[in-house]
Parts: sequence; structure tokens; C-alpha cells
Amino acid sequence: MKKLWIVLLSVALIMAFAMPVCAADVKFSGSYIAQGYYDNNRALLKDGGASVSNIWQRLRVQTDFQVQEGLKLTTRFDAMEKIWGAPRTPVVYTSTTTGGIVSSLGGNTGLDSAGNNQEAENIKFEHVYVSANLFGGLLRVGYQQQSVFGTAFGDSGDSTYGPRIRYDYVAGPWTFIVLWDKIEGTQYYAPGGPAANVGVNTYQVDATAEKYVGAFMYSWSKGNTGLLFYYYLLSQTAGAYPYYGTAGATSTSDLTGYKGQFWVFDPYVKAQLGPVYLEAEVLYWTGKGRKSDVVGGQDINRDGASAYVSATVDFAPMYAGINLIYAAGDDRGTTDKDESGPPAGTDFNPMLMLFNYDLARWNGTYGAGNGLSTTATATGTYNPANAAQNGGIYNAQIAQLFVGVKPMPKLDIKAAYAIASADKDGASTGWQSRSYGSEFDITATYKIYDNLSYMVGFGYLWAGDYWKGTNAAANIDNDYLVTHKLTLTF
Repeated sequence: MKKLWIVLLSVALIMAFAMPVCAADVKFSGSYIAQGYYDNNRALLKDGGASVSNIWQRLRVQTDFQVQEGLKLTTRFDAMEKIWGAPRTPVVYTSTTTGGIVSSLGGNTGLDSAGNNQEAENIKFEHVYVSANLFGGLLRVGYQQQSVFGTAFGDSGDSTYGPRIRYDYVAGPWTFIVLWDKIEGTQYYAPGGPAANVGVNTYQVDATAEKYVGAFMYSWSKGNTGLLFYYYLLSQTAGAYPYYGTAGATSTSDLTGYKGQFWVFDPYVKAQLGPVYLEAEVLYWTGKGRKSDVVGGQDINRDGASAYVSATVDFAPMYAGINLIYAAGDDRGTTDKDESGPPAGTDFNPMLMLFNYDLARWNGTYGAGNGLSTTATATGTYNPANAAQNGGIYNAQIAQLFVGVKPMPKLDIKAAYAIASADKDGASTGWQSRSYGSEFDITATYKIYDNLSYMVGFGYLWAGDYWKGTNAAANIDNDYLVTHKLTLTF
């Protein structure tokens, strides 16, 4: 009898604790994407390029737990993010180091590894944060989406997340934001945890990378504008110095003990002016890309800008417009300055082929067969365009014209033509050309249901001589792409 009462009491306690949780309002949202590619000549080589054909997928699920009025817990995970049929065993990578700098990698090494890293095979939680209404505003604390503001230009919210404390305050048409970001993957802990750092000479208590951010936005009936500014602090006390786009490293001593301290300013505007929709954004950073703390170490100043303007005229059922994109490149002849502008971000993909984040992530970078490296070297001869394809448009001047028609509400057919060139050469001497080439794209997107769409697309790249690099004898050839994409949102 005593055991029975203990069991009943236990059940009652479990129900009592569970009742508040059961009363919480739980909402699910997310997406499923499956996209296939056939890329005919990704190496851009005459009679030597290999085609790439695959399908990648991703399931993304966000869950909002409304604990009570004004208090919410949000989580988000990605599941089965991979190439169809890719091996389930992670590839072990090796590295080649020259002069203290990693010059080549084999295998899949990062969060964005294509198809077969461990996180991509299972469930990767990216977001978990608390939202609370406090003092007339909204406070959010935890792992959240980062690098999103204004237009899609400069945004990397689809792939960038990390620890954040953010507070928003709305006063009429004004919104004020203050936040602090910790950059994911930059803390000093070893993969084995704090205990694994004991007795290791690269243990860095003061190593950090973080942002201190302020922003405001103003909205009216047909548009909004705003300004974001932040202070970026990067500190490392030992170990190799991360590459910033300059070739300032001349010895191992130059690579240890430094700080990066710079400011970023990001104004934007979106406006509907009659039948014309206009949006524009400018990204500018200035300060110290690296301030060395060692004797003989080299400082690197940072000063560069990127900009974007887009105008679309709507004359239903047709529309037409223009995109102008600029991202300053680094002058390879200066080792004490980084003149590059901030990358345009992984969310901004105006072309199917050039600088397309998803294509580069799952199919590799352009021109690799011509000896165009994607990693830093002590001589500074790597290819900035290749290295940036996984991070957005970099070192580029692009003009794109587009026209579209919606013959029925559920069907959108769009054609675009772009001319692209580099802002700076990829090496201090011997670079053959700044022309990336020109690209023609055509896509057709049909809404099968309100939450299910299917896109088919074709792209053709007339490759420019930029892809020769410093190899005057390289025989460049064009490339074409066929793609289709199924997108479900819920």
C-alpha cells in the first residue's frame, strides 16, 4: 500500500510540474529545400574541365515556445543537410603548412563542408534564445541569427549565427537597436573542452572576436531607412594570424600577437516611388585589420567599401530593372593596407553562377584547375574571387539588367544579363585580366501550392581572362549550368 501511495504521489508531482509546460503555446515553422545542379565546366578549362552534377538538400525547423505573455523560447535546427548519396563517414583532412601559414587543405574541414561532415549528417542546432518584453522593448539572449540588416546585400543570416544579446526599442516610426555579438568559432577552448587546454602553449585566455553594435531604423508608409554601426574587436595572443586579404606576413614572428580593431558603417534605404521600387546599401569599414603586439610585427590598416543599388519598374504583368554592385578589392602590391570592402554576404545571390553561395558551397570554386588557390600564401598569389565565393561577392564590379513576366499569378519567368570584372588584380604582378566575364540567366518559378514552389533555371558564363590568374598560357573556356529547386515552407 505504501508503494502505491509513493507511485501516486510521484505521478501527481510529475503532472504538477508538467502542467505549465503543457500550457505553453508551441509553434513550428521552417523549410525544406532540394536543389539539383549540372555544371558543365566548373574549372573553366578548354578540353580539361570536369562537369559536376549533384543534388543537395536541407530541412530547417524552428520551434517557438510561448511560455507566457511576453516570454518566449526559440530554437532552430538544420537536419540532413547534405548532397544526395554522399558518404556518411566524415572525411579526415590534412594540411600543408609553409612559413607558418596553412596553404592547402584536403577533405571537409568547416561548418559549410559539402555533403559529408558530421553535423550535416544529423541535427545541427543553430539557434536557441530567450525573448522577453522588458521596459517597453524586446530583449533576446542566446544563439541567434547574425549579419542581417537592411537589404539582402551584405547579409549572411542563412549561414551565420552565434551568441548574441540584443535589445530593440520601438517608438512610433523609429526602431533603436543595441546588441553584442560573439563570433562563432573564435573562443580559445580546444575541441576537447577547457581541460584539453591545460599544458598547451596555444592556450589563449584573451583570444576573442566580438562586435559591439548600435542601429536605428525609420519607417514610413512606402519604405524604410536605417543606419547600423559597430566596433569589431579581434584579439589573438599566439598561433597563426588569420588571413585578411593582404600578403603582409613575411615570417612566423609576424603572425603572432595581434589585435584587429575597426569600425563598420552600414546605411540603407528601401522605397516604393510610384511604379519604381528602389533599394540601396553601403558598407564601409575602417581601422586596424591587424595591430601587431610583437617586435618587428607588421600592422595592417583596413579601409574599404562595398555598395549596391537596385531599381525595379513594375508594369504588370511585366517588370524590368538594374542591379549595380561594387565591392572593393585589395591592392596586392601593398602589404600594410587592406583596401577590400566588406563581402556582399551569402544571402545575396543575384546570379546563378558567379559568386553564388550555394553553387560554390556544394560544387567548389571556379578556376581551380588553373592553379588559382583558395587559401592564403606567404607570397600573396591566391585568388581572392575563389576564396570569397563562399562568403559573398568580393573584389567585383557588376552591372546586371533583368526583365521578367508573370503570365499568371503563380508563374514568374525572369531573364538577366550581367557583366562582371574585378576591382583589383589577384596578384601584385603578372595577373592577366580583371574580366570575370559575362553571364546570362533565365529562371522560371511556379507555385505549386502557396507553400510549395519549383524553380528551373539555365545559366551561361562567357568566362573572362581573370580566370587565367598569372598563367598567360591557360586556355580558358566557357561554362553553362542547369538547375532546378524545390522549396517547401511551413
